[in-house]
Amino acid sequence: MHAGTEEEGGGGEAVAAVDAAAGTSSWPCCNKCGFCYLSDPPQCQCLDFSTVGCHPECKQCIRYTADGGVDIPPVHAYRCADILFNFCERRCTPAAVAASTK
Repeated sequence: MHAGTEEEGGGGEAVAAVDAAAGTSSWPCCNKCGFCYLSDPPQCQCLDFSTVGCHPECKQCIRYTADGGVDIPPVHAYRCADILFNFCERRCTPAAVAASTK
């Protein structure tokens, strides 16, 4: 599993947990596509978040931390900030599963 950036502190669980959270071991994949450059093929950034870390092939894993408050531990979320060719071409989870989790 790829840790977060030095600025954000990094960290996370095992690679299997990242793959299970994404619903696949294939990468790159994306459920919520961000911006894409108009190139052929397109270069895109993904806006998916995970609570267990980024895929090991992610080069720029960013960890976000939300303060949990009094007697509540902080909450961490991770997002791969890579801009890749065809990043948004394939979903990480089937559309039916993604729709049922909203």
